[in-house]
Amino acid sequence: MAELTEPADLSGLAGLVAEVLQIPASEVTEETGTATTAAWTSLRHVQIVSCVERAYGIRLTAREARRCRSVGALRAALTAKRGAL
Repeated sequence: MAELTEPADLSGLAGLVAEVLQIPASEVTEETGTATTAAWTSLRHVQIVSCVERAYGIRLTAREARRCRSVGALRAALTAKRGAL
């Protein structure tokens, strides 16, 4: 997996998810998640959460991580976390 650096904004989130899921970034939407994408398995979910935490310099609680079942939910959690920093 590519080396991740902390992005200035959330524009790279879809690309990060696409990289972990090994799908084209053009296929990633706000609705991409466990309910809509077969590639988003439980293992990939853990990998996505881990990559997001490293890339954005945040920590999600176990409860927050479980709730992030789509790109939109991830974006909302990141926005909330970054606002709290």
